[in-house]
Order: sequence, then C-alpha cells, then structure tokens
Amino acid sequence: MNFFGHAVIARRHEFAQGRLRPAFILGAMLPDFASMLRVRPPLASHPEVSAGVRFHHLTDDAFHGSESFLEFSRRASTTLGAQGLSRGSARAVGHVGVELLLDAALAREPGANEAYLLALESATDDRIASTIRWETSDSIERFRHLCHTLSSRGKIRGDATAEVFADRLHAILATRPRLALDDAGHSVVRDWVVTTRPLIASEAPSWLRDIERRLENSIGFDSLRDTRPGER
Repeated sequence: MNFFGHAVIARRHEFAQGRLRPAFILGAMLPDFASMLRVRPPLASHPEVSAGVRFHHLTDDAFHGSESFLEFSRRASTTLGAQGLSRGSARAVGHVGVELLLDAALAREPGANEAYLLALESATDDRIASTIRWETSDSIERFRHLCHTLSSRGKIRGDATAEVFADRLHAILATRPRLALDDAGHSVVRDWVVTTRPLIASEAPSWLRDIERRLENSIGFDSLRDTRPGER
C-alpha cells in the first residue's frame, strides 16, 4: 500500500475513534517516506507519530494478506504478461499499478485528501519534527523537502488519465533495467489501466472493509486505542 493509502486507512481509524490527529496519520506514512528517500526508517518518540508507525506496519500486513489485493495482482500480472510484458515488469506493474489505482479510488473518499494534507503540514511543526530522529542531517532536510513537495502538489487526484498512470509507472520502474517499460510496454500498461481502473474503483469499499477487519483482528491493534488525543 502506498503512503496515501496508509493515510486514508489511518484517517478512517481516527474517525472511528472520534478524533483526527495529523501526527498519527503522518506516522502512518513515515515508513513509506523513508523508503522513498532510500534511508533507514527514523526513530519517532512522539507518541502519536510512533503509534502511527505501528499502525503502518499492521496495515501493511493486513493489506498484503488481503485476498482482493492478491487476486488483483495475480490477474494483472497474467494479463500484462499475455500482452507482451516481461515476467518481472508484469509482476511489478501488477503490484505497484494496483496500489496506484487504489489510491485514485481512495482519493474520492470524503475527507481523505484533507487529512492527508494536514498530516504533511504537521511535519513542519517543530514540536513534532524534532521528535523524528533520522540518521543524518541530510535525511532530515530531504524529509522536509519531500513533505513540502507533496504538500505543494496538493490533493491526490482521483481522475488522472490512463496516460498519467502509465507515465508514473514508467518513471517508477525506469531505475530498474530488468523491470523498465519500453514504448510498447507503456502502451500495454495504459490499456490495462483503462480496463482495470473501474474494477478497482468498484471493489474499493469492500476492499477497505476487508483490510479494516483484518486490522481489528491483528495482534497489537488494541494497543493503538490507548494513545490519547493531544498526547505529547
């Protein structure tokens, strides 16, 4: 699941508890931000950020064990392979592409983008930022720059074209020679987006319910209810 998907699931968890803590949602995205920066995940001493990080890992386990995700990924890999993509590229698009299309579906959920942007804004709060300890000062600055860049881009769009999705996947895989898409592969992925996007959009609500059910049954989930609103 991508960072935006984590933000959406975290917001839904907060809403169910009758609260909205941007620092918790920031924490839920933090491990993905570390991966994007290609650095080790930071240590977070802020209780809400720390709880969000724990929530991230529980959510990842629930998401990647979801039969809906596994089935969509398998189906995508098979379809893309039959259309000429290499096995590695087909599997990569089947994983990352499904996550991007799920993001687009989740972006239409009321309040999702607003909570996401508030979480990014919380990264500029020194009371929060000072409790997130990266290994190097360079990582600190890069993290701030990343949050600023994402915030400047604004809301995650739910109506981006298939061409935009294909371009994003092309860029994501370009650094991996064995997975990179050529022009023909780009066209195949674009056509796949056209046919797959409405299917994922229609399944997104039940997908979310399945992930949340798995979350609630996971070991360690109950401890997340103990972090009090406004706790510092």
